[in-house]
Amino acid sequence: MKNVVWVFFLVLGIFSCKEKQLTPEEIQPLVGKWKLDAIEQAGDAKKWESITSKDGYVFEIRYDGVILDANGLPACCVPTYLVYQGNKFTIEPKEKLAPNPSCALVFCLACDTWYLEIENGQLITNLCNSGGRNRFTRL
Repeated sequence: MKNVVWVFFLVLGIFSCKEKQLTPEEIQPLVGKWKLDAIEQAGDAKKWESITSKDGYVFEIRYDGVILDANGLPACCVPTYLVYQGNKFTIEPKEKLAPNPSCALVFCLACDTWYLEIENGQLITNLCNSGGRNRFTRL
């Protein structure tokens, strides 16, 4: 009988240990259009290198976490999750997305999570936790 009780508590403990999921309200600081203005290469040198205006691409984070390109179409090679303030947000479109024909021409590497933070009003991204970071300014 004791074993049955221990198994019950073990199963209960395993299923109750879920990581915190962010809500759309909690990602509001990320919502908006962003333009790349600097990159930080992976490695020991933590130094931002500015990007010329013509080379800075634009993307948008929608209220439901969906990533859109500069034309308002779903961006290619987007993640399934955003991690913001150490918490994971699952991207689930709340409205229908138009197809983006340019995505058929792109080969995407698997990267299901983007790590995001806000520093001094700028968005810092670390895609796939790769070490290199990008800095974006809000438009």
